[in-house]
Amino acid sequence: MSDNVSIFAVAKRAGCSIATVSNVLNNKGRVGEDTRKLVLKAIDDLGYRTNSAGRNLRLRKTEVLGLLFYPSCARVFRNIFYAEVMEGLEEQLLKMGYHLLLAGYQASVRESNIPDFLRRGKVDGMVLLGGFPGEVIRKFCEVKTPLLLLDSNVEWPVDSVISDGFSAEVKIVDCLVERGHREIVMLAYDMEDSNIDLRVQGFLAGLQKNGLEGGASRVIRNALSHDEIYDTLKKRLRGANPPTAAVAVNDTLAVAMMKRLARDGIRVPRDVSMVGYDDDDISAAAIPPLSTVRVDKKKLGKVGAELILKRVENADCPVTKLSLPTELIIRDSVARLPVRG
Repeated sequence: MSDNVSIFAVAKRAGCSIATVSNVLNNKGRVGEDTRKLVLKAIDDLGYRTNSAGRNLRLRKTEVLGLLFYPSCARVFRNIFYAEVMEGLEEQLLKMGYHLLLAGYQASVRESNIPDFLRRGKVDGMVLLGGFPGEVIRKFCEVKTPLLLLDSNVEWPVDSVISDGFSAEVKIVDCLVERGHREIVMLAYDMEDSNIDLRVQGFLAGLQKNGLEGGASRVIRNALSHDEIYDTLKKRLRGANPPTAAVAVNDTLAVAMMKRLARDGIRVPRDVSMVGYDDDDISAAAIPPLSTVRVDKKKLGKVGAELILKRVENADCPVTKLSLPTELIIRDSVARLPVRG
């Protein structure tokens, strides 16, 4: 009987998911009788040990994963996007017998230290949720604990899961151009964030694909506050060749702009169309309902759970970078412009 057989090996032998194996082991969930027999046979064939306490002592596993936020827990918990991602992450981890240790990370980049619970090996792996600066991520890479970037990415070899913001922005531009828009701008925060970078790149690629002039003038990314971003947008709307459509990097920014436009008597979509990203609850509730990009947030978390546990089980497995598909949702915030004569 082998002490090193993993639940992943059982799932592979049985031809099912690790969640199904977990359900059989714990007698939970709905598992068909034929599938249950396959799983039990795989367990017997491979000699999989179900005594997690003994296995953990031998393999020095805690069955706990760390989940770290940046820049703070408060900001993340106020963000409905991350709340749904965490729901999917925790739901999948619990099915696989793991628990989460949650923590914030408020230190500045220069003064940041690796959390003590990570250095002391109190967790089997670490998930970094949100837009951590590259310098902070590098410090985490110095610790040999398995690491996952969830909803962010870096160029060097670290497992990551993001939504496909590049393709989504190309689709947005295609849609706007099909509806007659030529003067289009993108609104983004002036901060280090891989998702923002990717979406901006996709937006500019979409302009190029449709034969429209691109460049820095097409992107408003000069501030962090909504008021400052809006001031720049309003100047553009009052200048020569005003934009007929604005594409925001997320729904929060898009809705904030729509509220300020309404306050100043600028109507969406009659005077300017607006598109967001994420399909948070605020998008459908906005006036008018906001066109956006739908991200399957729970799936993002579930896929992240599977990926970090794969790394926990095999520290030498190839690095995996996943980009999940999105769906463009067109609502009343996008107008179709009259055909030019």
